[in-house]
Amino acid sequence: MLTPHRRHSFEAPSLTAMLSGDHKEIDHLFTIAQTSLDSGRWDAACTALDRIWMRLAVHIRAEHKVIFPVLEQTHPDLRRPLQTLHEDHDAFMTVLAGAVKALRDPSPEIASIQAAIEALKLRLTAHNALEEASIYPAADRLPPDQVTAMLEEAARELNFLPSRYGS
Repeated sequence: MLTPHRRHSFEAPSLTAMLSGDHKEIDHLFTIAQTSLDSGRWDAACTALDRIWMRLAVHIRAEHKVIFPVLEQTHPDLRRPLQTLHEDHDAFMTVLAGAVKALRDPSPEIASIQAAIEALKLRLTAHNALEEASIYPAADRLPPDQVTAMLEEAARELNFLPSRYGS
């Protein structure tokens, strides 16, 4: 079940600020997951990775529903980078789902899980840098009324997390 969690507000000064802030929050969850893995707390690591999966899911949904379609129409020069970002999104969700599933195994292969998460984190860092340097600023340069509408809609998407996120 999805429930609104009121984490984001459309009063953010820009799409770049709002979505980059979301990147930072997701990065913090990665730190929690890594600390939990390093200390052998598999349940805590599993919970953190599941939360990352949920947060990325709503973040990606906001980009796919709100930001990317507008940019595909208004900035044809961004179509190729947007396609790359779509492919990254699919990979991120697949790796995270696999890591959560693997951690629930009675005898998880921690080294492979950590390697998968490290590779994902490297790819995510480059991915976020592209979004923050090119994609979000392009969206912020659209007409102000369009940016305001996108901020409102993106905030709604980011707030709509599965109910298990809060537990």
